[in-house]
Amino acid sequence: MNRAERRKKERQQKKQPVQEPVQSFNINYELFRPWADVIMQAKLPPMILDKMIEISDKIIEGEEKTSWGKNLAGQIEQEYLIPHTVLEEHKVFGFFVNMVLEYVFACHVQQATDSYRGEVEKMKKDWRIQLKSMWIVEQQPGEYNPVHIHTDCDISSVMYLKVPEFLPSVKPERDDDGCIYFIGDAGVTNKLKKGTVKCKPVPGDFFIFPQHMLHTVYPYETEDDFVRRSISFNASFVHVNELTNTFSYASSAGEGEAIGPSATDKVVLGDG
Repeated sequence: MNRAERRKKERQQKKQPVQEPVQSFNINYELFRPWADVIMQAKLPPMILDKMIEISDKIIEGEEKTSWGKNLAGQIEQEYLIPHTVLEEHKVFGFFVNMVLEYVFACHVQQATDSYRGEVEKMKKDWRIQLKSMWIVEQQPGEYNPVHIHTDCDISSVMYLKVPEFLPSVKPERDDDGCIYFIGDAGVTNKLKKGTVKCKPVPGDFFIFPQHMLHTVYPYETEDDFVRRSISFNASFVHVNELTNTFSYASSAGEGEAIGPSATDKVVLGDG
């Protein structure tokens, strides 16, 4: 390399920006979510799914059944109460009580800071769950549930037992027909929260959510010879007073309500 070439190379090197060494940092942080509305989605164990189909089949086909539609918002003809005695006979009452307990506990854990989480975990054994009314929704094609909330409870739920194959929506790219929509409080300008969650359920899907959460169920069309069947229930919860070891709850008269503080069915939730 001659002198001219060497000088040219040196000038080019001087023009290039000096590369600063890349630095990385290990930073510990917490995410506070005290205002989050939590939706739990799970899968019913096959045994529980089969039992709930059996229970609902017997009630729908039976002559003595209690129509529950007068208490509900849906434009749906067949909505029937499930007595708690039936749940106890089929040994599924405790399963639902414990699922609600897991939901309540998870909601309180996600609200807590790291320093307080241990205290929340200690409180789990002192929550008491009141399973309130449970009902079947036999949704025919064209029927729907308008936007609504649930009242006289703290927690709501829905599980899907039978789901036919839906015909395509008029606008297939949206795929709305037959979906359940959960509606939050996020505005269209809020880039850090989602205003709605749309779910197209399949048999075994089980959702638990706060009673104040707006939700709606869209109508559907199908060519199958069976309709969509779901079951919903409401629940309340209270924490035992550590000084008196007592708690109060609503009367169970008239609505098939029951208290489940000592349910025997254990619920083990996985991470997946």
